[in-house]
Amino acid sequence: MRFRLSLVVTEPSHVILPINYQYPLSAWIYKTINYGNHEFANFLHQQGFSNAGKAYKFFTFSHLMIPRKGMMIAGDRIILKTKQLSLEVGFLAPEVMQHFISGLFSNQTFRLGDKKSLVIFRVEQVEAIPMPTFKPVMEYKCLSPVIISTKTAESRYAQYLAPDRPEYESLFVNNLQNKARAAIHHGLIEPGKQNDIQPTFKLIGEAHSKKITIKADTPNESQIRGFLYHFQLQAPQLWHKIGYLGGFGEKNSLGMGCVGGNELKI
Repeated sequence: MRFRLSLVVTEPSHVILPINYQYPLSAWIYKTINYGNHEFANFLHQQGFSNAGKAYKFFTFSHLMIPRKGMMIAGDRIILKTKQLSLEVGFLAPEVMQHFISGLFSNQTFRLGDKKSLVIFRVEQVEAIPMPTFKPVMEYKCLSPVIISTKTAESRYAQYLAPDRPEYESLFVNNLQNKARAAIHHGLIEPGKQNDIQPTFKLIGEAHSKKITIKADTPNESQIRGFLYHFQLQAPQLWHKIGYLGGFGEKNSLGMGCVGGNELKI
């Protein structure tokens, strides 16, 4: 299930967003789901779909899609020059929840921001995005940064990797394989025929680093780093579906690893 939210700014006097809006946007999505189904929202937030010690939320969202020349960056703020924005949201959810979830977002009004500034949005339209026909080899464009990290014994902090690092491909593929196992285990997707496809990741062009601050200006502030790029993925079709709906890489429920848009090639 993938849908596009058309957003409208409702208060002309409030047009300044924090550049690190991902965490409050994720919180609004959780709150919206909680409004309609507290048990499912609590399950996603506290537990997720787990398998072999790993848990996944299986939803992601894009960056805010702002028309060309519709914004200006000033320090850590985004100044909006347009009233019309959009956002893509993807869920790999139980079938009985799919239409229910998309309906929850219709006509919602919400505040997005922090203590310094905020914008009040109204969801003007919820539009279902047709699913692509997945093939073993696909090309994607990142609509939000993909995060791949590793930890070493020498450091207590995660090391965020660029896609040109030699170990990146195996970590990217392993993350997707683990998600597939969890999704199958919980009945979110049919196993299907796997065939003898050797999963491969190929970077296309240059990658651009993007640092995101989570819970900015609070005692729990932290920073993560992802990369925006085009890539080619060879994998079983169901892996493509999982990544397209639930996100590639890590921290998808914070809006990381969302791909697609007009650059999706079939």
